This record gives sequence, structure tokens and C-alpha cells, in this order.
Amino acid sequence: MDKIRQRYCSAWLLLFLYISLILPNYVQAKDNINIVVALSKNTHPYQQFHKQLEAILISNEQRSIRIFVIHSDIVESIAELHAAGIKPDFIVAAGTHAAEELIKSATSAPIIFSLLPGSSYQDNIQNSSYCQIKNRCSAVYLEQPIDRQFSIIKKGLPDIQTLGIILGPSSAVMRDSILRAEKKYGINVRIELAEKGDNIIILADSLSKTSGALLAIPDPYIYNRRTAKGILISTYKYQTPFIGYSHGFVHAGALFSIYSTPEQIASQTGMMLIAAILSPQKELPSPEYPNTYMVEANPAVMRSLRAKINFDKSILNSQ
Repeated sequence: MDKIRQRYCSAWLLLFLYISLILPNYVQAKDNINIVVALSKNTHPYQQFHKQLEAILISNEQRSIRIFVIHSDIVESIAELHAAGIKPDFIVAAGTHAAEELIKSATSAPIIFSLLPGSSYQDNIQNSSYCQIKNRCSAVYLEQPIDRQFSIIKKGLPDIQTLGIILGPSSAVMRDSILRAEKKYGINVRIELAEKGDNIIILADSLSKTSGALLAIPDPYIYNRRTAKGILISTYKYQTPFIGYSHGFVHAGALFSIYSTPEQIASQTGMMLIAAILSPQKELPSPEYPNTYMVEANPAVMRSLRAKINFDKSILNSQ
């Protein structure tokens, strides 16, 4: 009887040791949150985004987070992760290319689309079959809200009366927001709606000739490597201030740009992701415009336009 009791106790002891040693490791593994960061390119701005996003996620001590970065063959890379037994709990898509690739993939993870124009998300990504399932998709947009842009333009160029804007196939969805801002800020807006096949440089030339300034709204059909230089040349010709949406435009010759840095957008994306991770149902917040931003001017362009415009420098670096 004592031997049976001893064996019975030994069995329970082994079970206790198994639970103590093995189960915690299993629980810990299940508590890991797998985050896949898909970069459209492996260039400096995307690396800045990735490093800042990683810093924000790692600073969260409430959950154990593993980060997997991919930047080429995105669909295939996602499939390889699944084949290796790594199921993404969340995905961050940085840039338009990564976004377009991910909505074609077989993954079912919630995705935060970041560093892409709001018009691209609203017109294409949001309406994709991937995003039709509840709590699948959200975004942090690349550009500033229209109301913020008009507010800064009105303050920075207090004498402005007309503002020229070219909208393309993707950015056409912004037209209503622009017209509302036109009424609110008392700036007459001249909109050219460009369709496939239109000569963008001719449209820019016409608007530069008749507008007090030209505002760039992100649209890959309007502003790309083939067209950007020609558009800027049109504004130079008529001494029309060009207002961009990136540091690159300031460097290329815009009077000023209103933009958020990759690090600023990454920080906001990271906080959105942490909120989703810690929420009871792992729910993604609604899409957001950038919370923080920069206003940067080109000193050479400021000097060249000094005789023609009244420019209020107090808008620079305002937030």
C-alpha cells in the first residue's frame, strides 16, 4: 500500500514539474505578439520609419513583441513566414507598393496601412475585398488634412486670393474637402481634374499663370519623377509659390512644404498598434491623419519671391 501511495505521489510530482517547467514556456510563446513590417522599399526614409516604429513597440513592456521586417517579394515573404509557423498577429504596411501587395496576399491579419496618401487608402485599399471584413484595416495617412493645409496657407500667405490644385484619378476624392475649406478660409480654388492621358505640365502651366499659389495634393499620377520637374518649372516661370507635401519638394524648389517625417508617422503608427494590441478585442482604431508635422521653407525661393509675395515666416516648424 505504501509503495502504491509512493508511486501515486511520484506521478503527481512529475505532473507538477511538467506544468511548472513546460507550461510557462508554452504560455509565454502564446503571449508573443508577431508584428510583420512590410516596407515598399529598402531606402533611407523607410529605414527611418522602421527604426522608429521598432523603438516605439519595444518600449511597450506590457506584451512581448517579435518584429519581422520584409521589403521585397512581399506576398512570397508572408507565405514563407506562415510556412515557418509564424502567424502575424498584426501587419504594418509602409508605402503604397506594400499596401497593394498585401491586399493580394493570403494572410488574414489586421493591417495598418501607413505612409500612403489618404486618397489611395480611401479610394483603393479601403474598398478592396481584403478590407471588407470588419477590423481588418486601418491607416495613418501620409499627407495633412485639407483643413490644416488651408489654415497654414492662409496664415503663411495672408494676401493669397486664388489657389490652384491639380487632382488626379486617386486624389479626386479630396475635391469635396477642398471645396469646404475654400468656403471656410475665403480662398478661391481653381481645380483641374486630370484624367489618364492628360498633359500634366500643360495643366500646371495654366494654373501657375492664373493662381496666387499652387498646392500639391499627393497623387502618383500627378506628382512623380516624370512630372515633378516640369510642374516646378511652370511655377518658376510665373513666379507662383509652390506648396509641397514633403521635404523633397522643399529641396527641389517649393516655397514651403507641410509634411510629417517618417519618424513622426512611425511613432503614431506604433501607438495605434499598441492600442490595438492592448484592447480586449484587438480592435484597430479608425484611420488617422498625422498628429504632428513640420512646415519647412526653401530660403532661396523665399528670397526670389520676396518682391511678389507677403510670406509670414511664423508658420515655419509650427505644430
